[in-house]
Amino acid sequence: MIDFLMERYNLPKYRKEQFLKAFFQEGINSWDEMTTWPTSLRDILKKEIPFTTLQNFTEVTSRDGRTTKLLSYTQDGYPIETVLMRAPKRNTVCVSCMSGCPVGCKFCATGQMGFKEQLDHREILDQIMYFKRVLKKESKELTNVVFMGMGEPLLNFDNVVKTIKDIIDPRMLGISHRKITLSTAGYVKELEKFLALNLGVKIAISLHAPNQQLREEIMPTVAKANNLKDLLLTLKRYQLRTNKRITYEYLLLRDINDTSSHAKELAKLLRNQICLVNLINFNESEGIDFRPSSKKDIDGFRRILDQQGITNTLRYSFGGEISAACGQLAKKSG
Repeated sequence: MIDFLMERYNLPKYRKEQFLKAFFQEGINSWDEMTTWPTSLRDILKKEIPFTTLQNFTEVTSRDGRTTKLLSYTQDGYPIETVLMRAPKRNTVCVSCMSGCPVGCKFCATGQMGFKEQLDHREILDQIMYFKRVLKKESKELTNVVFMGMGEPLLNFDNVVKTIKDIIDPRMLGISHRKITLSTAGYVKELEKFLALNLGVKIAISLHAPNQQLREEIMPTVAKANNLKDLLLTLKRYQLRTNKRITYEYLLLRDINDTSSHAKELAKLLRNQICLVNLINFNESEGIDFRPSSKKDIDGFRRILDQQGITNTLRYSFGGEISAACGQLAKKSG
């Protein structure tokens, strides 16, 4: 965002370093706060580069104060939702890479919203910077970024990769690659291309079914075009090369994928992998005709995975009361 300005006005190299430090590391709130640049240069900044590419911000925070959801809009008027999740030892921003989503998973409110627009690199980055400034006011630091909001990251490949590189760049946000997670529904060719970049970020696979047939029923768009066997083969090859753990996200849907037979099939599918199964109880949304699993069924499902030696955890859902939890991000109008 700064390089063209450097070239157009023939600015010395140290001006770029000052810019990166002020904007990304210090989290200034306007170009007026970039006091390492003289007023004349700040006036050029105001003219040439928007401080943010997003607009019309609306925040809502959960009663316990742990979750804040931001609704904003692109310059073209498309809605984006972004979530800040606060925990004692980390503060995580869940970013969107699209307005809406083309994948259309039947259990996901974003998928049912449909696809509106790809977000460019700056629009993704500005979501993160918004909450970095919020945390600064609370005397807290942004520690983690997850690409789990609206959209399929691997279908906005170039912009997502560019954003990740800025997040880990020590001159910019300087967040460790170990604290970045990219979640994908499983687009095999794009995943292979992404893994070949060796960015070192964590990979989470939205699995949600232990077999191809069920996956096609609840995730038809991605599953029909990307066979589960091919997806697992790609991930196994990656593990052989890197020895890194894969997280499999598994949304529990009552009487759909949460029975003991499903648990046994899932354990067999993931046997001999370095993996974590991240179980997520379904978060209900208007117009989505699924129900969350009962505690008894969840406990039984976990017990089978434990018995089969499959490491698993039950994810705590932040922000369900404000429709900010997994699968709930959707703006249906405006």
